[in-house]
Amino acid sequence: MTTDLTALSNALQDRPSRRRFLSMAGAGGLALSGVVPGAALAAAAPDKIFRITMVLGRGESDNEFGFKDYLARRGLKVEYSVRNTGGDTSLMPSIIEEIKDTRPDLIYSWGTPQTRALVGPYDATDLTPYVTDIPVVFTFVAAPIDAKIVANLERSNRNVTGTVHIAPIPVQVNTILAYRPIKRLGVLYNPQERNSILTLEGLRVETAQRGLELLEEPVPLDAQGEPMPSALPLLMNRLVQRGAEMLYIGPDTFIAFRNRKFVAEEALRLHLPTFSATELIVRTDKAMLALASSAYGIGRFTAFKAAQILMDGVKPGDIPVETLKRFSVIINMPTVRALEYYPPIGLLNFAEIVEA
Repeated sequence: MTTDLTALSNALQDRPSRRRFLSMAGAGGLALSGVVPGAALAAAAPDKIFRITMVLGRGESDNEFGFKDYLARRGLKVEYSVRNTGGDTSLMPSIIEEIKDTRPDLIYSWGTPQTRALVGPYDATDLTPYVTDIPVVFTFVAAPIDAKIVANLERSNRNVTGTVHIAPIPVQVNTILAYRPIKRLGVLYNPQERNSILTLEGLRVETAQRGLELLEEPVPLDAQGEPMPSALPLLMNRLVQRGAEMLYIGPDTFIAFRNRKFVAEEALRLHLPTFSATELIVRTDKAMLALASSAYGIGRFTAFKAAQILMDGVKPGDIPVETLKRFSVIINMPTVRALEYYPPIGLLNFAEIVEA
């Protein structure tokens, strides 16, 4: 069953009509127009063995498994080279130098820091440090225009295309309020991560329009300018003391990936409900609630764009940057029971329930 983002946003925001929305949504998640393209492309897979370099920020996960699976099912023969920064973008110059020397057929890039370091801002006056003549497909970039990776989603006119994985912030806030009305929303963020700052700016606008108080806690930086994990307990305690009724976990590599286990466990210890814009922390680390696209599905959608480049010869700059447009409400029930923070019964009728 499909509906568009406007219909979803209006339905979640219009609390008296929630039953109508829930009956529309069905039990399989929220399909917000479009599906992951599968075997619809008819082009035969060539005999060539393609070389793809994957530049990651946190190791391989369902994104990369989905990407590899799609290309394998399309019959492409691929040799993968995986380079993982572990969140340390100071490693990117050496990775870029290697890419320029080895010249793979395509680069798969995960996350805003890695992608921006690879291709540079679109308005850079000196492109020498960047990769400009090898196709790049990115994934898990929340705001590619604001990050200056592309100037236009329909056509980048450079060697870049990719996928966006985050639901619009108004729809995220609608989901939170459909679960339980709140007045104060807490947020932890890494001030060094562009995704986090852009998400924070969107949250400021959205919460102000709704009369909600946004309680912000930036993670302090060490002498090297890196966020300090040791500060997280104090920051989370401070949010509770300030009256946060829910903790927002955005597409922040430091919070939602590198330190997700601690953040989820500490929130549970503090009896602080959590909402995430990505799925992993709810599925594996007991955060409470998410509105997210399947990471595996996003990987497949990213591979669909890669196949257009490798098989059909389409220029990356002519391929639109898109979101999968399929989002699921995901609820971790053991966490719900531990917090005694139950959703409306109707929400359970179509949400995906995690029992781990």
